[in-house]
Parts: sequence; C-alpha cells; structure tokens
Amino acid sequence: MPQKAKSLRMARNERRRKIINSPDRRLRFVAKMRRLVGIMIIVISALTITINGSKINANSISQFIGYFWAGIDDAQEGNYIDYQSINASIVKAFNQGVVVADNDSMSILTSGGVRLKTSLGYTSPALLTSERYVLAYDKNGNEAVLTSNVAEASRQKTESSILTATVGETGDYALITNESGYKTAITVYTSGGKQRFKWASPDYYFVSCAISPDGSKLAVASFGITEDAKLEGKLFLRDLSNEKNVKEVSLESNVPLAVRFLDNSSVVVIGDYSTSVINQKGQIVDQLTYTADDLTAFSFSTNELVIALRSYSSNARTAVYIIGSHGVSNNILEIPQEIQAIDYDGSRIAVLTSSGLIVYNSSMSALWRNESAVGAGAINLANDGGVWLIYSKQAEHVSTSSDTSEDLKS
Repeated sequence: MPQKAKSLRMARNERRRKIINSPDRRLRFVAKMRRLVGIMIIVISALTITINGSKINANSISQFIGYFWAGIDDAQEGNYIDYQSINASIVKAFNQGVVVADNDSMSILTSGGVRLKTSLGYTSPALLTSERYVLAYDKNGNEAVLTSNVAEASRQKTESSILTATVGETGDYALITNESGYKTAITVYTSGGKQRFKWASPDYYFVSCAISPDGSKLAVASFGITEDAKLEGKLFLRDLSNEKNVKEVSLESNVPLAVRFLDNSSVVVIGDYSTSVINQKGQIVDQLTYTADDLTAFSFSTNELVIALRSYSSNARTAVYIIGSHGVSNNILEIPQEIQAIDYDGSRIAVLTSSGLIVYNSSMSALWRNESAVGAGAINLANDGGVWLIYSKQAEHVSTSSDTSEDLKS
C-alpha cells in the first residue's frame, strides 16, 4: 500500500518571511498587496467608527439582528401563529406577526415561535407599534417599555400617571401624563430612554401626539376652554431640535381624537366632526367633514390613511376615503355593510365586515375575498400580499391562493 505523503507544518511567521523573501516576484507582489489591503481595511474601519460612533449603539445592533432574523423567518413562514397558552388581554398585529400582552408580560410572536418576551407587571397594559418598534405602557400607571422585535431598548418610570403615548419610526417615543399642577404634560424620549423634551401646559389637555418620520418634529393635538367658556381644539407643531413652538392651529370646536404625520412637513388631525390635513405653515390643506358619530374607523399607512364613515347612500352603509398630504382623494369606496376592521398599507385596503374579508387596491377595485374570515377581531396586511386574521387565541394567514379565498379581479 502506498504511504501517504508526509507534510512538514511550518510556523506562520516563518511562512510569511519566506513568502516576502521569495525569489518569485509574483509571490512577493501578492504578499505586499495583501499587507496593503489589510492596512487599508484597518484604517477605513477606524475612520468609520470615528465618524459614525454615535450611531453605533445597542439599538442599531438590534436593528441589524432584527433584519437578519427577519430573513430567516421569511424562509420559515407559516400560516398560523398560536398563542392559546398565553393569557392574552391585548393582541396587536406587528410586522409579520403579533404582539401579545397581559398584566404580567408581553410577547412578540411569529409563525416560527416566540421572538421576544419581556416582563411588564402592569395594571392596565396598552400597546403601540411602529414599523420596527413596540411601545407598551401602563395606562393610568407609571411605567413604559420600548422594544424592537429582538431586544428591549429602554424602560421608563414616570412620576405622574400615563394617559396616552406615541412611538415614532426612529424609535423615539412620547408619553402624555397627568401632571400635578398642570392640565397635562408631554415628554419625548430617545429610543435609548434619554429625555429629549418636556412640556407641561396649564391651559390645554393633550389628547394625542405624533413624532415626525425623521424624529425632528412633534405634533400635539389638544383641547381647552376659551375665555367665553367654549371648547376649542388646538394643534401644536413643535421643533424638537430647538424646542420652539412652530405653529398653533385652531381646530375650532372640533375635538381631536388622533394626530399623525403624513410626511416630515404635514400632519393629519382626526376629530369628532372633521379630519384635517395641515402643512408646516399651519394652513389647512384640505378637510373632510362629517356629523357626530359617523366616524367608524381609520387606519394609517406610512404617508396616508383611510377613514371610514357611515354612509346614508341607498346602496352603501360605509364610505371609505383615502387621505394624503395633498388632501382627500376623489375615489370613494362604498361598502354595503358596516365594517368591523380595516387596514391600509399604501397600496391595498383590507376590509372586514359581517360577510368576510375583501381586499381592494388603492383605486378601490376589489382584488380578492375570503368569507371564512368572519369572526376575526382584527386584520393586518402582510408584505407578501396576504392578510393576517387576528383572533383571540391564534392568528391565521390567508391570501388570494388560499382554498377559502376567491379572486375578484376582472
């Protein structure tokens, strides 16, 4: 039997020295280039860390990990998310899954299982979500926690009770509190939990707030009592970089219910009598008016929203409008039933009624329907074109290719 050739293992430093001093010019050239490239990588890395050091933190690292796991989850995507074993008091759609909370804890779930679980200990938990973050807070309590879908970002303990909150796309968030000696106060925090801004008002009750997509501006919707004892709604636009009050916009007797940025320079205020688009100059660009109790639902996408109003047309019970930074769209979706839930992602509208689920495009043309969706408590449009149906103990993914779905495209 032929013997296996023996090889002599050479020390690393000795091997490098022999290559550098080799009589073969090609080996010497490769060795020098390798050394030069290594030095360049070290220099570039050092410069990158020096220039962007403030941006490299636990939050940015968790975002990177989130993108990594999101890719793995896409490959493992299933049609069901089961949370029967969790004592869920709140279930809310988040990314391609759900976030489930009770008094003791909050869990982020996907079809692959539990992504993140964090403790709460709240008396009355409430949940808010953005594209990448979940904000849980104890309504009328004193605690809040911000997480991404893979890690806890920060916790807050307030001196005054929390009334409501908001979370921005950057991870910055704001808490409206019932401040002693004032009507209300609002405090803005970074995603890491550092206080950016605080404002307490002796004159106005803050009822809703929003942070601009770039995190530089704050919109606060409020109401107060005028000198002649009349109720007045008011929108405040503030610049968080210098804490200046940029604009005050009177909403007259319209009491605001919600406020949201449509882009970095315009906001929409949903009120009990009208919904108004307002630019950064404080001008009302467009307004949709309605009577009391006609507002049935609304849903925000990245830079638009849909709003559903009770319709008195002979052929419809509900009318759905799209509103963007330029105002109210001319297209109107009329639905013969009252809606139970609605979701909008900027290109598709999902509507749940007593007859089931119907998905439309932004031109109000029906795409497909699923009658088995009756009984779902909430819906969430998925990135793959399907819809997550949120039930009390599980979430189910349906699409146009599901056995229970029907294609409605002509």
